[in-house]
Amino acid sequence: MLVRIQLEGQYCGIEQWSACEFHKLEVGGSNPPTATKTKFFENDIIIMLISFRQTYGDGRDELFEIFSRDQKLIDLYNLCDLNIHSFHNCSKETIERYKNLNRVKNSEYLEFNDISYLGTIKELKKKLKELKCSHFLFTQDDTFIAAQSKDVDWKELVDYAKSYDKDFMVNLYHRIDILTLEGETWEGEINEQKTFKVYKSTTQDFYDSEKTPWPMDDSPYICTIDILDEIYDDEYFGYLDIWEAEKFLRRKYSKKKINRFVTDKKILQNYNICGKTTYMEFVFRQILKTNGLT
Repeated sequence: MLVRIQLEGQYCGIEQWSACEFHKLEVGGSNPPTATKTKFFENDIIIMLISFRQTYGDGRDELFEIFSRDQKLIDLYNLCDLNIHSFHNCSKETIERYKNLNRVKNSEYLEFNDISYLGTIKELKKKLKELKCSHFLFTQDDTFIAAQSKDVDWKELVDYAKSYDKDFMVNLYHRIDILTLEGETWEGEINEQKTFKVYKSTTQDFYDSEKTPWPMDDSPYICTIDILDEIYDDEYFGYLDIWEAEKFLRRKYSKKKINRFVTDKKILQNYNICGKTTYMEFVFRQILKTNGLT
């Protein structure tokens, strides 16, 4: 399918991708799997972090306004080498409203329609490899800063991600308390930075946790690009719909470990104030207010 990417007002025809609600991705565990060094360090490949921010459908204007005020998050995007803003099944009016509010540097705009969810993931993987992306930052259009992010040095976070020489994913929402019971301490490896800590957990730790039923989800994260191949393999794409594919992921991670690290702080989070999952809207609006975003 041919779609348009726009960079600073210029259009070019490129077979592009989208990741509608690119959900079910993170990293967990106390006993990390062995991992070889990533190809980026073995070969002379440029280390490049690409961010991806996805909007699905219309009626998201309030989120766009909040995003324009979230200077801390904008500062994080501005440390990325490229920022993709993707619009899936959005009207031209919605896209233009977003562009007028966007203050992120080095932005590309992608318009995408008439493709299945599984198809968007496949196109996403293809395009990131064409771009020779080494690292990937995933967020949705309702992702904003969390309370503890004010103490996090973004450059330190990006440098950590780019310099870690094994395939991994670090989740920016879940903290170690989702993997430990009250009174327990983490017995796995911990990497201490100046403004945050990274607990080297795995997908199986998340699977085994009593606090979360899924080893993957749609919260924000940074990962090496090859992690996407680990998660979205040929068998995954063999399913006809997303629900069966997600059941496959659950079965897969009941047995297989992938580096899914967590931080000691909730750095970013999704605020469900628009769409179908607004049953906690009042709570999220209170948190937005506390974090100075409304």
